[in-house]
Amino acid sequence: MSKEKVNRDLPSPSEIVIEKYGRSREDNSSDTSSVRGRGRLKALTKKVIAANRLLSAEQIHLAGQDPGIDPKYVDYDIHTNCKIFCADFSEKDATIVKNLTNESLEEFLQKERPPESRVRWINIDGISWDVIKILSIHYDLHPLAIEDSLQGDQRTKLDQYQNHLYVSLLLHTLVESTDKNDGERNSERISERNAERNCEINDESDEKTRTRYRKDLLTMNHREDSIYLETHKLLRKQKLHVTVEQVSIFLLENHILITIFKCSGSSVYKPILARINQSRTLLRTAQEASLLMEAVIDGIVDLAIPIKDSYRHQIAELEGKLLIRPKMDYTRELHIISGELTILKRTLGPVQGLVTLLREHSDEKNLISHLARTYFMDVSDHIIEIVDDLDTMTKITENLVNMIFNLIAYETNENMRTIAIFSIVFLPMTFIAGCK
Repeated sequence: MSKEKVNRDLPSPSEIVIEKYGRSREDNSSDTSSVRGRGRLKALTKKVIAANRLLSAEQIHLAGQDPGIDPKYVDYDIHTNCKIFCADFSEKDATIVKNLTNESLEEFLQKERPPESRVRWINIDGISWDVIKILSIHYDLHPLAIEDSLQGDQRTKLDQYQNHLYVSLLLHTLVESTDKNDGERNSERISERNAERNCEINDESDEKTRTRYRKDLLTMNHREDSIYLETHKLLRKQKLHVTVEQVSIFLLENHILITIFKCSGSSVYKPILARINQSRTLLRTAQEASLLMEAVIDGIVDLAIPIKDSYRHQIAELEGKLLIRPKMDYTRELHIISGELTILKRTLGPVQGLVTLLREHSDEKNLISHLARTYFMDVSDHIIEIVDDLDTMTKITENLVNMIFNLIAYETNENMRTIAIFSIVFLPMTFIAGCK
């Protein structure tokens, strides 16, 4: 069977954004008629929405094709200069090979594992077809799992295949905003995020640049060109925002773990690498890939705790303002808070079910050990606490909105009562004065 070259003939996000936001200041000085401008804007808006919907699905699997991807017969035009490392370790020793590239990965995999290696961990920052193809052929990954790892927005799930497990989940990270003038750069930043949505990363990109390429949490539910929501996000007051990226995990036999972060997973794997470099840690003494997978998922869950705490702090601060002076303007802010909390619950809630499945998983090959299942109980406690707190904060925002309306209604009634009293007192006097 001949190889098939698949290209996505969609307009790039950067091209679309240039059409919509690319009018320079000189162009603005000589605007055409308002009718023509509105028609052009409407047409371009429809084009942006349609293209974004297509891009969000990544267009990996076309209608009518067989499910899954066979890397031996299909090529995709998806390329990113990935950041790759491989860690081989046992109780006695640990070897970490960093700075692997797309080109050097295949040659590295052809070499034999170090004799002291009991666990091998391969991590990839970035999604590139040439890298995934090499890993798929070398480790005989299932076609359905390959397809899921290529797609950008995959739901949180656990799949069991003949020779490996596949786990998909989202990494939530609280990062600081680096923009100096947030108010002046809203449309520019939104356009930039559209253009960077596929995480096209160069070799020279540092960790800050890779982190900036993650998808903003707000884009999980709203259109990415919503400038109003961009400027009214709750955490913007603290110069913070929540980013989301796809994580794919392959747990194979012979204690091999493959993790693929769509952009950058440094906040997750750096602490784990530090533990691997130290002797007598649990990861080194256990010598199990399933426990290493537990450490990765535990790190992903723990990174959601600062997000929850930031929202809790901001809601408490807003509640204090409301108790002192309730205003209708706060209802708009509370509505946005409620929307962001709903998105967080929608993306973090399924992780709770995933951890439960991993904790209770059992199969003939025993890919997940009893020790790993024991420590997944701790991860389960963390994610349950996070989801419960998000539910509580959502109810608090709803109660605050009700409180605003009740207090404003009470003040209105008090004002009407005062007016009624004045009317009762002065109306007879006015009537008598009029009769005279």
